[in-house]
Amino acid sequence: MYYFLMLYIVYFASGVLGMGIAMVSGLIMSMKIFDGIIDPVAGWFIDRTNGRFGKFRPYMIAGNAVMMFSLLLMYLCQYAGWAQIPLFILACVIHIIGYSAQFCVTRAALGALTNDPKQRSVFAAFDMVINVFLFVGVSLLVSNVLVVKHGDFNVAMFSEYFLLTVLFSAACTALAVTGIWQKDRAKYFALEEKATKIKFKDGWEALRNNRSVQLLMIAAGTDKLFSSVMSNAVIMVILFGIVCGDFALLGLLNLYVFMPVVIVSLLCAQYARRFGQKAAFLFGTYGSMVSTILIFALFMLGIPATLSFTNWGWFTVLFLIFISLRGGFMNANTSIIIPMISDCADYEATRSGKYLPGMIGAMFSFVDKVIASLTNVIVGALVILAGYSTFPTVNTPYSDALFWVAMICYCGLPMLGWGINIVCMKFYPLDRTTMAEVQKKTKK
Repeated sequence: MYYFLMLYIVYFASGVLGMGIAMVSGLIMSMKIFDGIIDPVAGWFIDRTNGRFGKFRPYMIAGNAVMMFSLLLMYLCQYAGWAQIPLFILACVIHIIGYSAQFCVTRAALGALTNDPKQRSVFAAFDMVINVFLFVGVSLLVSNVLVVKHGDFNVAMFSEYFLLTVLFSAACTALAVTGIWQKDRAKYFALEEKATKIKFKDGWEALRNNRSVQLLMIAAGTDKLFSSVMSNAVIMVILFGIVCGDFALLGLLNLYVFMPVVIVSLLCAQYARRFGQKAAFLFGTYGSMVSTILIFALFMLGIPATLSFTNWGWFTVLFLIFISLRGGFMNANTSIIIPMISDCADYEATRSGKYLPGMIGAMFSFVDKVIASLTNVIVGALVILAGYSTFPTVNTPYSDALFWVAMICYCGLPMLGWGINIVCMKFYPLDRTTMAEVQKKTKK
């Protein structure tokens, strides 16, 4: 929920606080880099924690509370006068600390639940379905409810959005704490009986010597960068609000493709259960590439302005089919990365004798966020090159320049990321056979 909210924070900074494109893009990039730097520290603390409240639960609860406080500060920025920008920066810093605490647990805690590759694939299936629910729900909430109700990305819209995010995220955190309660104990951590005191340099040794960590980090990082560019809030506004002519189409589109995306995602999860995480990751990558080529061809040969859910035409039907396929394959790819990170942590435990789920998960987060910090810079640079000094909104007139900004970000750059995935997976060592051997050496 906080991740989705922060996708729209550029409109809060520019529309509510009056910050320019370059300043907003630079600030968001700096915050992402800081976010990445904080993650290894959070991972180190997690790996050294094993008290009466467990290894993971304290960071889940504290992280959510800190993020709540950060949103309160962001809301108060509008009343801070000359101090609103410094206060906004402080709120972003506080938000990142809380977000890192929860995010690192997400990457690390799966290893405590199970080391069975098939069960990890089941986790990925649940994750896929829940992600689709959230993506569809938040898209509908923003484009079809909040923006329509309040007329634009204004103070009233963000006030309501902030409150809903705080309440729903707190409920989700309560569920997560309950879910991991029984397994958040030392006997469920790999090689616990051989555990040694974890040092910060152990993470660096794992990064330097564990090839699976290196390759998956590159694949996951570039994948995250270009998929973040594709789903950037500004790009969504340009594509649906300007190129297709109606921003409300975004929420309705996600509602229509919801079930097809779930079906494709679950088929990919079943593929992972049978052939392993690595094979499923490649399967999702190739599927994403093919469906994206079809989407680009459709926008080049068809008339995007005819996309409509009241007057149906061939453009609408084909777009629904192609976007459903891509959404399913991409969702599968994103969800399978977390079980693959747990595979890397278990492999490191057998390789070096040290169980580092927190630090390995944090290293992935670090690369993820440093690379993803370029998202708003890329989008902002393309918007400036298109001749605009502020971010386009739903009321900005159509132009060919904005059409190409949308196509580059929605189709071209994601294709580059998936190409890097294919190269990395060619040399990634943790296939189904290797993980079966690792499973015999670890316990849960």
